[in-house]
Amino acid sequence: MILSCILFSSTSLAAYTSNYSEPTITLKRGTYGTGVKWLQDMLNHNGYSLAIDGEFGNATYNAVTNFQTNKGLIVDGIVGNATKSALKKYADTCNTTKGKYQYTTTRVNFRSGPSTSYSPYQILNENTQVYVLKKYDSNWSHVKYNNTYGYVCSQYLSDTTIIIPTINSNGLPTFTRNSSSLLQIITNCKAYYANNNFYYSTASGVRSIPADKSVNYSGKYYVDCSSFVTWVLYEYALANNNTAMKNYFSYQRNSLTFANIGANGGNAYLSVVSQKGNNSVDLSLARPGDILVSNGHVEFFNSYTNPSQNYINIKVYNCGSNSSIKAAGLTTSATLNKNDITYILRVK
Repeated sequence: MILSCILFSSTSLAAYTSNYSEPTITLKRGTYGTGVKWLQDMLNHNGYSLAIDGEFGNATYNAVTNFQTNKGLIVDGIVGNATKSALKKYADTCNTTKGKYQYTTTRVNFRSGPSTSYSPYQILNENTQVYVLKKYDSNWSHVKYNNTYGYVCSQYLSDTTIIIPTINSNGLPTFTRNSSSLLQIITNCKAYYANNNFYYSTASGVRSIPADKSVNYSGKYYVDCSSFVTWVLYEYALANNNTAMKNYFSYQRNSLTFANIGANGGNAYLSVVSQKGNNSVDLSLARPGDILVSNGHVEFFNSYTNPSQNYINIKVYNCGSNSSIKAAGLTTSATLNKNDITYILRVK
């Protein structure tokens, strides 16, 4: 069952101050510049998810008209004093030092705004971790999930962390946690999938991590490339007592997230070893256990041969197909050209 909340009241929050200068002119579709970046930033802090590119295009126009509709303003897509004032009034602070991680207690809508009149971005499953920026009012929380800002009904959030049971409700055997070595954990996780009859799927809500919490769909368990990599990193953090890293990887991070880590120059847990620029990545810098990121795919590197200028033969640990899942150890990557690899990432 999907659960929703009704917005009963609204309260004024401490004003968020954008790093971009507030425009002194009226903004409308077709304008561009720093003022539009301010607008896009303020819209994002009101629950939207826009690229801050300084161009007032269709996406920004749609967000403005949606915001105006929900705030009872004149819906014209033009940003004058009234709309700017409302943007400042309702923007939550995104000072992450004042926030905290919480977990959904059931399946719940992750919405673009703080009421049921806002459309949901998606449905979050039970035990999904979100970063709570601030309570919007007594009913709604402004949260960040998977690099998107939005709102979740507060009563369905809890401080309780995900607990990995000894035996889950489906009787799936637990993972043997007997090493703090990344390569050994990769091997153990890979063998776990192979030995417990997992299948490949990219369907949202089907594959999950940690594998002990996987849901049985018609007698099968599912995984894909990014849920495998995410789970390994979760297990590595758990084995090495890195609580922050464990919380970060306690739910599936998709392949785009790993690509963004590369694009942003790394984060607290992964660093960029090599990236594709004018030239291809430098595979000679890669070592076993590094993460290879390509378009829509992630996998753990082991070794490679380079029989011609661009053609490569890479041995990896991955779960990118049913055949690769069933192999407990190394498989051959489907990536045949090194130009297809965008980043090599390394666990710090």
